[in-house]
Amino acid sequence: MAKKQTVTMKITLLAALCGSLVAAMPVTVQAETTIQALAGKVLPYQQKPRVFVLTDIGNEPDDQMSLTRFLLYANEMQVEGLVATTSTWQKEKVHTDMIKLVVGHYGEVQPNLLKHAAGYPAVAQLQTLIAPGQASYGMAATGAGKATDGSALLLKAIERSTDSARPLYINLWGGANTLAQALQDLSQQQTAEQVRALTRNLIVYSISDQDDAGSWVREHYPEITYIVDPSSQSGEDYARATWTGISGDMYYRNGSGADFTTVSQHWLDQHIRSQGPMGKGYLKYMFIMEGDTPAFLGLIRNGLNSEQNPGWGGWGGRYIVRQPLHESRPVWTSGGDFYPGSPNGADTVTGADGKTVTSNQATIWRWREAFQHDFAARMQWGIKPFEQVNHNPQVVVNGDSSQQVLRLTAKAGDVMTLNAAGSKDPDGDKLSYNWFRYPEATSAISTPVALDALQGTMGEDRLNAPAVLSLGNNGGEQAEVKALRPGTEHLILAVTDNGKPSLTSYRRIIVTVK
Repeated sequence: MAKKQTVTMKITLLAALCGSLVAAMPVTVQAETTIQALAGKVLPYQQKPRVFVLTDIGNEPDDQMSLTRFLLYANEMQVEGLVATTSTWQKEKVHTDMIKLVVGHYGEVQPNLLKHAAGYPAVAQLQTLIAPGQASYGMAATGAGKATDGSALLLKAIERSTDSARPLYINLWGGANTLAQALQDLSQQQTAEQVRALTRNLIVYSISDQDDAGSWVREHYPEITYIVDPSSQSGEDYARATWTGISGDMYYRNGSGADFTTVSQHWLDQHIRSQGPMGKGYLKYMFIMEGDTPAFLGLIRNGLNSEQNPGWGGWGGRYIVRQPLHESRPVWTSGGDFYPGSPNGADTVTGADGKTVTSNQATIWRWREAFQHDFAARMQWGIKPFEQVNHNPQVVVNGDSSQQVLRLTAKAGDVMTLNAAGSKDPDGDKLSYNWFRYPEATSAISTPVALDALQGTMGEDRLNAPAVLSLGNNGGEQAEVKALRPGTEHLILAVTDNGKPSLTSYRRIIVTVK
């Protein structure tokens, strides 16, 4: 009798287990569908992305440094807010005074900046966008009746986000509780459907989690596109984060292969701090240079256009969509795995030491010389006449002079010619051309590579699978591209002048082989 009961119990348990597995399958499929939908979403190109900055400026020098760089590119963005916040490093005060200080430095050079490029906003306009956010730490500082000038300003920007072609890019350089407050107030004033419609047009780039509000926002507002390396509030996880690729090689010891030269105090003294009013306000860093800058680097109009899809990769790094442990839903983040055909957030590059390096920090530091030279040139724009400084090359590919992505289709076996004739430099400098494949840029939206295409890869990552394209004559004005097999691959053209400092502009070409 006991044996019969045991058998019966085993059958019952097995049936229950199978039922649970079957019940769970739709959830898994739904999650995978959500990930694919997020990863495959491509936003329209914007000449001037809408940007709202939340900064814990004052806790250490790097926020002030990042704001200095940000304002030098304010002509390329529609700035909608500069709000001072708290963080785990600054829990009981906010510093709008320091934002005003940097904006004041900008005001001294803004007239000269306009001699180099149109669109730099007036100081008076920027001053109306400065406000204090929550003055205490985390979610405890949010709730009914706790709105601040900063959260109200952000709420208005969110309410303007009705056009999916004009999303609002929210930079979190510190804590997220001012964003949480704005969202709570939004939910009190709008219907659930209206809230979903508006938050669907928000894109948050968070420099890890610097209070307990970020995870709350991700859980309660799943429509928000969120770029983050989730972390404890103590900062113990920062060394693994992609954003540390901006300059964290020495401090975090995570930049094997990176060239530290252009983020060293010595280089910054020579090329940034010595360059007029903006330079005088550019402090010496305590830990790393400009840890918050990756949040907006990808919005700069350099031709890489990675803001259209964080998986494409650019100055602000490259990310993939996945659901990290303990997260309530998928986000754009680093990590992943290296099983053939699986997406991951690391780039494989040749380091300064000539060795091959694979890391998520490399998705930022691979561009370091270019974005640091670009910054140095902008510093000079603020104090010198047009003819005495360098300006960016203007790239043309196959007759197209726009900065938008060039999309091409081909069949396996086709040979195409890409031609950069017509590219020019506003200063008459000599141009050099570098065409290169960026296979990692498709990993965020990849479907597994067919098994027969992986024969002989010995289980290595997907980059060792046969390429979709081959590229010839990649150092000249023209490049020859051969379509090898079905798939999609990104090509990048980097055009660099020989001015001082040398400046680089890009063009992204996405080729789909059918």
